[in-house]
Amino acid sequence: MIGIAEQTNRWRTRPVYTIIQAAKLAAVHPITVRRWLYGSNTKSTKMRPVFFGTNEKIEDGAEVSFLQLAEIVVVSRFRQRGVKLNSLRQAHEYACEKLSLSYPFAWLHLKTDSIHVFSDFQKIHPDASLLTLDKNGQLTLPGNVIQAMELFDYEDEFASRWYPIGRTVPIVIDPRYGAGRPTIPQRRLPVASIYNRWKSGEKIHFISTDYALSQKLVETALQYAESYAI
Repeated sequence: MIGIAEQTNRWRTRPVYTIIQAAKLAAVHPITVRRWLYGSNTKSTKMRPVFFGTNEKIEDGAEVSFLQLAEIVVVSRFRQRGVKLNSLRQAHEYACEKLSLSYPFAWLHLKTDSIHVFSDFQKIHPDASLLTLDKNGQLTLPGNVIQAMELFDYEDEFASRWYPIGRTVPIVIDPRYGAGRPTIPQRRLPVASIYNRWKSGEKIHFISTDYALSQKLVETALQYAESYAI
């Protein structure tokens, strides 16, 4: 879609993650990522891809951009509520058309300006169950989806930085730094660097002293690295 601000931001639209990396970061199965990007055409499942013809593979095998990762994170939270992947793909396509956006699930105003779009979509697809009612009886996004969105920073109205563990933990994913890998921003230090030193036998207290980081932060980084399997 021409003219959208995020289209010019190559730093967050170029591929930086493999499917496996994106799946681990978003805590979803790699099949979910693959179907989101490329669709599915089997006897039991037929689904068109979300990003029609926009994906490219580069030398290191990366296929997923940061904005796509952000959308997959949101998709994963919907999936936790039992929303079918095909319903999400259809809702995404509907939102793209109605909002004239390429990445509506990575949009700052997803939880406000898009509600009427999803409401209209649910009238056509009543089984989609994208929205819920708040305590005042107003339609809104599910709480876990909103919580996931609030862990992103936004620039030009689209996701630009992610705090995967929470904003109180200084570990971020920013496609402009560290090749988009988890990083401790105060040192611009990839979490992988800490993890590799620890795996090679270095003690946590030595690593924390060498990098001038708290031992608690180093331990948190290691726990996260273990789950992400850097």
